[in-house]
Amino acid sequence: MIHSDTHRSDCLERARMHERLAASTNDAAARQMHQAMASEFRRRAEQLRGDDLPPPPSAPVLEVYPALR
Repeated sequence: MIHSDTHRSDCLERARMHERLAASTNDAAARQMHQAMASEFRRRAEQLRGDDLPPPPSAPVLEVYPALR
């Protein structure tokens, strides 16, 4: 699913961004907030991993026809 993959990659990118921000700040409160945000975005990305299943078909996969007489 393209949308799910895009959203998952967005979450992972945001997690990396918050990890970089956490590593680059000397403010303990800001660091803690960025670490929490990184964890949340990683959790969301992991949650989206289960969305990789294809959607159910909109039409029957197997159509049954009555026997021709």
